[in-house]
Amino acid sequence: MQGMIQSGFGLPFDIKKQVETSRDFSQALDVLMDTVGEFGFTQVLYAYLPIPPQLPNGDWLPLKLNVRNFPKGWEDGWNRFMKVDPYYRACFQGTLPIDWTRVQANGNLAAVQREACSYLNDFGLSHGITVPAHLPFGRFAVMSAIVDRQDIDWNTMFESVREPLFRLMHTFTKSILDMKFENQIDTVRFSKLTSRELECMKWAAAGKTSEETSIILGRSIETVRLHIKNAITKLEATNRSQAVAIAVRLGLI
Repeated sequence: MQGMIQSGFGLPFDIKKQVETSRDFSQALDVLMDTVGEFGFTQVLYAYLPIPPQLPNGDWLPLKLNVRNFPKGWEDGWNRFMKVDPYYRACFQGTLPIDWTRVQANGNLAAVQREACSYLNDFGLSHGITVPAHLPFGRFAVMSAIVDRQDIDWNTMFESVREPLFRLMHTFTKSILDMKFENQIDTVRFSKLTSRELECMKWAAAGKTSEETSIILGRSIETVRLHIKNAITKLEATNRSQAVAIAVRLGLI
């Protein structure tokens, strides 16, 4: 990966050096905003998942967006779209930069995904480029650079900046990981299991039945079954085995 990014407008950016002098992820995100601003973009978002985005039950983890310069109030209604975000889902159809206008024109989008696009459009966020980074061990990161101006030749802009944005994203991601900023990136907090629920799930993961777990923990079978039932509900699983798999994937047990 190159540390020096050259935009389509002939502007050099040593993003690696600037991230290395940042005190934390928040300041590094400011650097990213300043950099994409030189390309002509007005907003930027960055998101990260330390585990594979899709769970064993087929569900998708919600993607928490860390943003700069987004309109006030945009996040109030976004929670319902965090799992179905069409730009997020498009990242798993390839590795190259994604043109938002082409995603919006996709006739196969679900109704809720079209609603997600319309929601952002209402805030003026309709022209963007999303760049995914599929990292080792299933980790995932994504950056979107957005422009809210209407007086642009979008097709020309996209063609001009997609390559440098691709290099920018991968250099930025490697730099923040090298700087150990990974744990500072805001992600969605998953429903927490109680200590008793975790105990029961740990023994379930070890292959113990509810009867065996009740003896180990000195609790009634009914209590163990209740804890496991609650864990299944919290993890949005359909059965005990699936709940165990999800808990392991999320690093809870």
